[in-house]
Amino acid sequence: VSGKQWYQRRVRGKKWAKFGDCATDGPGINPANSMVGDDVFLTLATKKEQQEKKDDDVAEKMAKMKASGQGMVACRICKGPHWTKECPYKDTLGVALDVQQEEANAVKPPPRTPGAYVPPSIRKGEPQDSQTRQRDENPTIRVSNLAEETSEKDLQDLFKPFGPVSRIYLAKDKNTGISKGFAYITYNRRESAESALSTLHRYKYGHLILQVEWAKPSGS
Repeated sequence: VSGKQWYQRRVRGKKWAKFGDCATDGPGINPANSMVGDDVFLTLATKKEQQEKKDDDVAEKMAKMKASGQGMVACRICKGPHWTKECPYKDTLGVALDVQQEEANAVKPPPRTPGAYVPPSIRKGEPQDSQTRQRDENPTIRVSNLAEETSEKDLQDLFKPFGPVSRIYLAKDKNTGISKGFAYITYNRRESAESALSTLHRYKYGHLILQVEWAKPSGS
């Protein structure tokens, strides 16, 4: 919009009739019901100017520290006289430094004494909960779309005909004790779990259709 067009629009705007709380006001602005904002001046700076200003600020901070006797700053990555976040090698040396830090902070198992007892849960490497490992190794299926009134006894009667069941876990609400609609069934043999899965998947149980699938391993 050119300056002339903008000026013409401004002149026409001044001729508009006032309305609302200002309907009876005379020409000009009534401070009782109008407010004029402060002037805002926009100053655009290029990326080069911003970087130069940033470098000047850093240099000024370093000069003040040196003059006050506090000493120079030292980069944590390259040990140079600059801030770590301003290091030009942070994308290369910084990655190696982070890796070294992670290796130093890594929790290592205590050294084993010859002849000492070693728990089965850590005999093959990293410590692992024995119950979690056993649950992952045993054939477990997940059944969902259960009714709220479903109980462990109902699941026992439903899944036991396919083979010996070692564990039944029915998810319940902590406050109400009502079923959340899914459960985990663990069999002693994989053949029993496969038979239950193929037979009861999409099986009509009460007024709902069951969904049966293999349970995913812990942590997946």
